Amino acid sequence: MSIRHVAAVACLMANRAVFALAWLLVVAASVAAAAFAQTQAPSSADLPITRVVLFTTGVAYVEHAGTVDGDGELELGVPPEAMDDLLQSLVVEDLGGGRVEPVRYGTRDPLGRILASYPLDLSRDPSLAELLAQARGERVTLQTDAVISGVIVGVEQQRVADEAPRALLTLDGEAGLQRVDLADVRELRFERAELREQLSAALGAIASYRDADEVPVRLRFSGEGNRDVRVGYLREMPVWKTSYRLLLEDDGADLQGWAIFDNPTSLDFEEVQVTFVAGQPASFVSQLFEPVYLERPRVGPPTVSALVPPTDAGVMPAPESRAMMAAPSLMADAVAAEAEAPRGAGVEALADAAAGGATFAYSVREPVTVRRYESVLVPIVRAHLEAHHLSLYDARADSQHPLRGLRIVNDTGLHLAAGPVTVFDERGFTGTARMSDLVPGDDRVLTYARDLDVAIDVTSTSEPEQVISVRLVGGLLESEHRSRLRTTYVIAPRGEIERFVVVEHPRRSGFHVSSPLPAPPVTPSAYRFGVSLTVGEGDTDTETLQGDPSVPTHVSCETGEPCFLEVVLERVEARRVSVTSVPLERLEVYLRDLELSAETRALLEDVAAVQRELVRLDRAISAERSRRDAIVSDQARLRQNMAALDRNSVLYRRYVEELTEQEDTLAAIARAIEAFETERSALQEELDELIGSL
Repeated sequence: MSIRHVAAVACLMANRAVFALAWLLVVAASVAAAAFAQTQAPSSADLPITRVVLFTTGVAYVEHAGTVDGDGELELGVPPEAMDDLLQSLVVEDLGGGRVEPVRYGTRDPLGRILASYPLDLSRDPSLAELLAQARGERVTLQTDAVISGVIVGVEQQRVADEAPRALLTLDGEAGLQRVDLADVRELRFERAELREQLSAALGAIASYRDADEVPVRLRFSGEGNRDVRVGYLREMPVWKTSYRLLLEDDGADLQGWAIFDNPTSLDFEEVQVTFVAGQPASFVSQLFEPVYLERPRVGPPTVSALVPPTDAGVMPAPESRAMMAAPSLMADAVAAEAEAPRGAGVEALADAAAGGATFAYSVREPVTVRRYESVLVPIVRAHLEAHHLSLYDARADSQHPLRGLRIVNDTGLHLAAGPVTVFDERGFTGTARMSDLVPGDDRVLTYARDLDVAIDVTSTSEPEQVISVRLVGGLLESEHRSRLRTTYVIAPRGEIERFVVVEHPRRSGFHVSSPLPAPPVTPSAYRFGVSLTVGEGDTDTETLQGDPSVPTHVSCETGEPCFLEVVLERVEARRVSVTSVPLERLEVYLRDLELSAETRALLEDVAAVQRELVRLDRAISAERSRRDAIVSDQARLRQNMAALDRNSVLYRRYVEELTEQEDTLAAIARAIEAFETERSALQEELDELIGSL
């Protein structure tokens, strides 16, 4: 081997050694950088879902819990439609003395605003004609029966009777203006590449907006050492439902309650603590995720009207005019001062708040697993209830028969949420009832089957209004008027059966129960009356409802014959009128039919006596006026006849004599009417003085 070859090999080996050393240095630097980055970057926190609280208002409280070492970061993938709930309810806690950093999340403008930023606005799903109308001035190439190129001038709609509307595109091409029916266009292409790209970008924005599955929400915790952290938020979930099983027993009823947890979401709840909350807390969604823009008014720059200078009259300006010339600089100072006004920079709003509601929680003792798109049925209640058997008649549900049921008393200390109740007895299934929310200590009547062993017929009547009392208060007559509604229930048992029938009678505004007594319990829409149907004579173990509200036994009958319950509702109205406006006939009815105090009777008799005289005088005045009117009418007839007669005829002279006699009679009638009216005025003054003295 020549010296030249040896030198070349030595040089090559030396280069390889240098390259290897450089590579080792690069690797060492990379490892060191990675180690340094590991010490500086936050660790990824593993915070699984540990708790779910379901509400009956369509939301659930989801809680994550875990530990972080040093600085930790958690990223939640939240569907866009759930972001508003998260942003208005997110609670983040570092339980080990660390600090919660600001929460960051991906944001997006409303789709309409995004699309409006492109040259062609696709936010309103435009038609081809509308799209081309936006692109006026752009060059396009069309494919119809021929290839046509030109600049868009405009799009117009053409309507012809009995034909569909046509959209015509006007183009400015090499041959001049040309109109093209858009129905004939098979292909269309914008010539400007930038416009095509913008159109593709707008379509891509629509697709990405629609297909956005999750929004990344990044939570960061700063601190030292291992610490417990917790994150909770509300999200929309199906309303949890309850269903009950009620086993009738001799000493009450055994109740089983089950809760239904539906999870039609992409979340997997693995071994989580589940709580079902009964109650109705308020819940609504605030628009917090999408940015909100305020439409501001647009104000144009100030303008001045065109000025035509007048000709100078040769008068020199006054000294005050020079002082006014300094005004622009003063105004500039004012503008500068306004620009430097404080705007509240650095102000931080801090607020602490707590709220509670009338809710009751069922916390499941064992962890529950509910995977995505799965439901689970969880037992939450097992209790023995006080129960009383009855038959409830409500004409709105069945006008001929009562419904078999029972009244349960919630002495469990639990809030029983509303839901269906399946009722069983010793023979098995016996019916299904519905139960509304039942708070501790309250009671409900559950009806589950039609009671065919009892038939009920109802008749109703309305009694005429009666005046039950009258008294004088000053110059006013106070009277009480009574109205009554009478309803008869005929309860007919079929066979020898024992029942306690509760009759629900509708309430009427302004009326109260007159009979039967004692006063019945009241529901929001009805009164409840108790009817006991017994077998044979002697003491019968008839069950009556106890507790609050209780239904007393208003009627007790032996089975084998109909039982009658008569309900009378009564309304008493007080009316006050002036004594002078009460007709004489009404006063005479009061004096004849009512029990009045001696003082009231004496006063009313005095008033009635004066009114009788007034009535007599009114009748006399009316009779005299009728006589006068008849004479005046007859005189008109005589004068008409006299106009056609000779003044020297016998008949004419006889008519003159009759007219003379009638004039004398009219004068006498006038004096009589005047006398009656004078007497009436005196009586009216007497009546007024009598009323004024009361």
